[in-house]
Amino acid sequence: MLNAIETRTPPTIDDLASLPDEVRRVAGGIAAEVVEIDKALTALDELLNLLQPPRTGKIRIEWRERKGRRVPTPAIWSYSKAGWRAARVPGTGLSRRVKSARDFNDNYKQVKAICQNVTMLLKMREQALAPIAMFQRATAGTLNTNVHRLTMACIGIDLAMGFARQAFGVKDEAGEDDEEVLCNE
Repeated sequence: MLNAIETRTPPTIDDLASLPDEVRRVAGGIAAEVVEIDKALTALDELLNLLQPPRTGKIRIEWRERKGRRVPTPAIWSYSKAGWRAARVPGTGLSRRVKSARDFNDNYKQVKAICQNVTMLLKMREQALAPIAMFQRATAGTLNTNVHRLTMACIGIDLAMGFARQAFGVKDEAGEDDEEVLCNE
């Protein structure tokens, strides 16, 4: 990938040719890391389910749909006359929400430790996905606007070259066969 010193000079064709492979390699590594984090969160959710009684205040990890993707979200379950309901809570400070009264007392320390791990994993997941989101935001508008600018620049260069050839009396030496060869290179 291009480093800070290389970005001061224009990249070579070889640098640009290897860039897509480098981006795929980095994105693949990030995706593999996120998959492992998600597996760990699923396992911790099962532990939370086993260690806590089915009472109001039970903490779980819910997988919610957000912008077409499944996102892990901590939730605290509560029971009312209408039935069970999950209220989403932030991942930070999750260990402070662990119940210690009555039925929850037996496994309080274990559940608190699990919640600390959940908080750490959620933070790791967010940090792992941040570069991809930033890359998508940075390139989304750039690609669309640069295509039009590049087209206009090429048209301008062609017109300028035509006027320069005409002004200096230079004939276009490239024939039709030569143009096809140049376009294919």
